[in-house]
Order: sequence, then C-alpha cells, then structure tokens
Amino acid sequence: QSCLSRQQLLGAIRQMQQLLKGQETRFSEGLRAMRSRLSSLHSTLARAAPEAPTVSCPALQAPTDGRKFGTKYLVEHEVHFTCDVGFQLRGSSTRMCQANGTWSGQEPHCEEISECSSSPCQNGGTCLEGPNQFQCLCPQQWTGSTCQYRAQTAPPTRSGTDGPAFSHRPRCAQVAQSQQCSCDPGFHMSGMASNGLCQDLDECEVFQRDGGPRLCAHSCVNIPGSFRCSCPPGYALLGDGKSCEDIDECSLSQDNCTGGSSCINTGGGFQCVTPRCPPAVGNVSYVQTSPL
Repeated sequence: QSCLSRQQLLGAIRQMQQLLKGQETRFSEGLRAMRSRLSSLHSTLARAAPEAPTVSCPALQAPTDGRKFGTKYLVEHEVHFTCDVGFQLRGSSTRMCQANGTWSGQEPHCEEISECSSSPCQNGGTCLEGPNQFQCLCPQQWTGSTCQYRAQTAPPTRSGTDGPAFSHRPRCAQVAQSQQCSCDPGFHMSGMASNGLCQDLDECEVFQRDGGPRLCAHSCVNIPGSFRCSCPPGYALLGDGKSCEDIDECSLSQDNCTGGSSCINTGGGFQCVTPRCPPAVGNVSYVQTSPL
C-alpha cells in the first residue's frame, strides 16, 4: 500500500476544515435560538401578576381551665384543645385553618363537671356540690359517703363510739349561693345542714358487716376518726399495725422461772420446766447433758 502524496494530504485537511466550520455555524445558531427563547420566557414571567401572599388564620387562645396544642396558623394546620381535670369540653376539640382564612368548627370552652348530676346520694340524701367532689347529707336513719348504710340506733358496746370525741358539728361555708358542709376523715355527715352532725364511722363494724377484708389479725378497736388493732396477752403488734407476733418471754428475760428450771416459750406465754432424769434401772444410769 502506497502513502498519500503531499497534495492529497493537503486536500483532505481542507475538507475537514470546511466540515468543522459548517458544524460551528449550526451550533452557534442553536445557541442563539435557545438564548432568545429563555429571554422571551423571562419577560413573560416578569410581566405576570405578583404571587398571592400566604394565607393564615387568626391566632387562637386556650380556653379557660383548659389547654391548647399547636402554634402554627397556616392553611391546613390543626390546633387541638383539652380541659383540666374536673371540666368537660364544649365545642370543637380540633380546629383547622381553612383556605379562606377562617377556622373550622366551633370555639371551645370548658365547663365544670357537676358532681351531683348523676344523683350519687341514695335513700333520700341531699347532694352538696364542691370543688371536684360532692358531699351527701343523709337522713337521720342513713349513713355512709352516699347514704348507703342504715344508721345504727345504738352503737355496739365493743366500739366505744359514745362521748363527744365521736360526734361534733361539721365545718360549713357559704359557696356560690349554697352552704357546703364537710366532716373530717373518718367521720360521716348525719342529718341536714341546719342540724347535721359529723358522726364517727365505725370502720370495724362496716368492714365486718360488708364482708370486706379483715382490718386486724386479732381485734379491731374503733377510735375517733379511725381504728386501731390490738393483740391478745403475750403477743405484740407488728410494724404494719395489723398483725400480731408472739412475744418470746424467755429470750427477753421476762419469765419468772427460778433457778434449776428452764423457760419454754409457748404461744402467748411461757412455761417453767424442771428437767429430771428417770431413776436408774439395773446397770443403766442417766447423766443430764443439757438443761432439758
């Protein structure tokens, strides 16, 4: 194969130069067209109407005696509401900001829950409203927090509920057009507000009558406003105030055993024992090796 001559190489180079020049011309025309279109689009957007401002809704406040959750008031954002303990929500618990700048739903507010609305007092008792609580004024023959127990005509002799410490006048106050009376813990209201008395609630009797759990392991003693547990002789009350434990008089040196006798602890007491070896029989003899 022969090589190209000088003239042939020059001709080939000139053809390549002409081809590149044509390509550059067409590329430049494409760039100019693209620049023109971008400029036209920019001008069109610049002449368009300005962007509408962001829509928001008026700020909301938490209802009295309630709380608000949510701090953004833009379109489609939600705000939630709850009420404090003892109050119920009226209105909408959730409100959403709408596209027209108004809130959906109704304005919420918190209303105090009426403790007496469910008529908790039984057997003709009168319900007195209080802050998050109620008090029943019971007729003379009924007793208990909701007048659910028939009152005793005479207290049981074992309870010891006679005397001024077991009965006193209630504490009363005028609140919002009504008189509210209350008793100390361990006492219940008996009678009407005008002549009512705070009478001691015999916890020992109530738990025994209702078949509830035993208050004491041995004996229950009613005291003003409460109760206490007692143990039989020879037993001591434990730290829980209910259980009894046998007293080991022997280990505590509380026995009266004389010399030569040994103290044996028993349930609720002790015994003094004097050990004696049996008489020797034949060649058999006994030697005492321990106190017992």
